[in-house]
Amino acid sequence: MRNLSILFLLMSFLGQAQETVRINNSSVAFTIPEKDLLPESIAYDPQEDVFYVSSTRKGKVVKIDRDGNVTDFIPSKKHGLWMTIGMKVDVQRRYLWVCSSGGDNLEGYDKEDDTDGRPAGIFKFDLNTGNLIKKYTFENAGEVHFMNDLVIARNGTVYITHMFSDHSIYQIGSNDEIEVFLTSPAVPYPNGLALADNQRTLFVAHSNGIAKINLETKEITQLKIPEGQDISRRASIDGLYYYKWTLVGVHPGKSMVTKMPLNEAGDGLDEVQILEQNHPMMMNPTTGVLVGNELYYIANAQFGSFNEDGTIWPMERLYEPVILKVRID
Repeated sequence: MRNLSILFLLMSFLGQAQETVRINNSSVAFTIPEKDLLPESIAYDPQEDVFYVSSTRKGKVVKIDRDGNVTDFIPSKKHGLWMTIGMKVDVQRRYLWVCSSGGDNLEGYDKEDDTDGRPAGIFKFDLNTGNLIKKYTFENAGEVHFMNDLVIARNGTVYITHMFSDHSIYQIGSNDEIEVFLTSPAVPYPNGLALADNQRTLFVAHSNGIAKINLETKEITQLKIPEGQDISRRASIDGLYYYKWTLVGVHPGKSMVTKMPLNEAGDGLDEVQILEQNHPMMMNPTTGVLVGNELYYIANAQFGSFNEDGTIWPMERLYEPVILKVRID
């Protein structure tokens, strides 16, 4: 079984049958004419009005301009990239931050977790040139790492979720070094994360729900979920975003995008409102990016598109990556 597929099984029990209910509020933003890209994340640069999409299969980053032209911004496996996972644009400093991790989705990957370990890291690129500025990597035999997603504070500090060898949140701050910010069993399999406008509160999606973390004290609060709602395990969140005292989540195991207003105290959710569910173009929706009041998100990562021997399906069985968009308000 492929490593990334294992991640999604742990997070959302993808082997179970999907709900038959269908709620359709999304429209197609654009597609990418590269069927075997197997994308995971999308980022946006409002200064240039361009999108960036990561590839777990090619270990690269593609750029889509305002006219829909697609080019390789960071070529395959350049600078030692593995699967490219979560990404964010630092508009002010003109950086593209990329999570990268080893895994069998990556073409030609031959490391074994038990013996070789699994490498992972964060790569910082110049957004104007595509040149590598610095990389922060873990490549030790026997250690299994997975850098998952990240968020950037206004002061430039980067917070990164990490799982497998330890379930932690890392940070890269003013000292320009990567270090553990927090490790806690209260945040199992940390995934998407979002910063509140006050820059003091970090929300982290994990396999059991959403944790609220005070960045000054590191106090962890589990958000209370409305009765009858579920955002854990199969319904857990991959991409998580903050918008006007509201959280927005992408749930791969439920093929669903939700809008979750916070209660007045900020320690729970008022409701879990479905914005999209079981869109016909969905096949492992993963993460997105907020552009104004719309979420642009990857609809079909196609992570299960492999034969039992590990070879990828032929092109005629794959689909062009589709980016959908849905209004938040």
